[in-house]
Amino acid sequence: MYMIKYFLILPLLLAMLFLGAISAEAANRYVRAGATGANNGTDWTNAYTALPSSLVRGDVYYIADGTYASYTFDDAVSDTTLITIKKSTVADHGTNTGWLDTYGDGQAIFGGWEIYTDYWVFDGQRRNSDWRAGGINQYGIRIKVNGGKAIRLDNGSGTGGDNLTFQYVDVEGGGRDTGDSSSDVIYGLTGNSNITFQFCALHDSDRTIFLMRGNWENLIIDHCYIARNASSPGNHGEMMSMTSATNLRFSNNTVEDTEGTAGLIAGLNGGIWSGGQVYGNTLRYSPAYLACTGRPGGACEGMAAAIFVGHDASNDNTGNNILVYNNTFVNLTGVWSGIHIEAGFGNIVRNNIWYNCDRTGGTGTTNGQNWYFNTVNDTPGTGDQTCSSNCNIFTNLTGGDFHLTTATNAGLNVGTAYYVDPDGVIRGSDGTWDRGAFEFGSGGVNITRPVSPIKLRPQ
Repeated sequence: MYMIKYFLILPLLLAMLFLGAISAEAANRYVRAGATGANNGTDWTNAYTALPSSLVRGDVYYIADGTYASYTFDDAVSDTTLITIKKSTVADHGTNTGWLDTYGDGQAIFGGWEIYTDYWVFDGQRRNSDWRAGGINQYGIRIKVNGGKAIRLDNGSGTGGDNLTFQYVDVEGGGRDTGDSSSDVIYGLTGNSNITFQFCALHDSDRTIFLMRGNWENLIIDHCYIARNASSPGNHGEMMSMTSATNLRFSNNTVEDTEGTAGLIAGLNGGIWSGGQVYGNTLRYSPAYLACTGRPGGACEGMAAAIFVGHDASNDNTGNNILVYNNTFVNLTGVWSGIHIEAGFGNIVRNNIWYNCDRTGGTGTTNGQNWYFNTVNDTPGTGDQTCSSNCNIFTNLTGGDFHLTTATNAGLNVGTAYYVDPDGVIRGSDGTWDRGAFEFGSGGVNITRPVSPIKLRPQ
């Protein structure tokens, strides 16, 4: 009798467990400014008109074109379960119920974001094909502030967001030379970890693009457009100002018109930068910046170094095992334009191009196989090349296209981790591992999603 009851009850229990598993599955939710339905997020007709104040772990929130308010992402974690904020597109928008293609061919534009908890993905899904030239009107998600912090990764009381991914997101600060001493694009005071910015635009601040305090671990900034911060004696800024970092990767980015102690990365405030890969980047001053048009006092701040890790009585930073490979530096002005690491070990600088820059000033590094034109090389190394004729090796120097028009003298093969250039071209596949960010030749893979037509809206 008991055995019969067991076999009768078992299917019912299994069915209940199955139904419970279904109810706990992740769901797609829909957000559309101006929606007039039930405002419950079940489809595009009944979409939320804004992101609700409480979000559900495991769910994906599709965002339609439109303008949205600032938002604080602070939902409690549940193990490693993600919440995904995704821009809708014609190709990827979840349900077709209530969908119109006009909901997915523009941008979702937000005010500032504050992110205090872990495990989030922010995916704009698309960006401009001319992203290296600063085009921003086709990023799926755009964050724009008029002052202060565009994205803040801590709550001011010791709690910060970790395990975050940003991709195809345009983040614009309040602008250069506004007098806003609190202006930063990305700001975090807690020592955030496992943060990735990929295929993003990060630009226009009156202080820093990245302000990082504490020890940042496993930060990746890859294939991003980064531009225009400001620095002055009264409001000191950098592109990236950090205390400590462990395993920082800065790769394949286009950087222009950044100023301060460092045009790329400054280690300040007494910390240790341990483990760094800086490769495949271009850093330049544009003709407009060099002309200093519209700057207060009519002067450019310039930079003290491309990378600066200071170490003295008041600023005892250390840099260990920082690898600077295959970057292109163009038209940099200031005290130095090189890699200046005043204390530490294992720091190597190879296969870079310095074109029409100030003195390289490469303190605290082992150098070699670098290429120079109209630049004082203070720290010569094995295999360096100084060009004296036919030195314009770029596709469009004035326009900022630093693809090579000819192969350079062979650089050094620095290992499989650095085989692929920013376009996906395999370095050395023609027998010469070229210097600079871009390998001469073709045959790369597409590393950004295709861009479909987009509505143009006033920004």
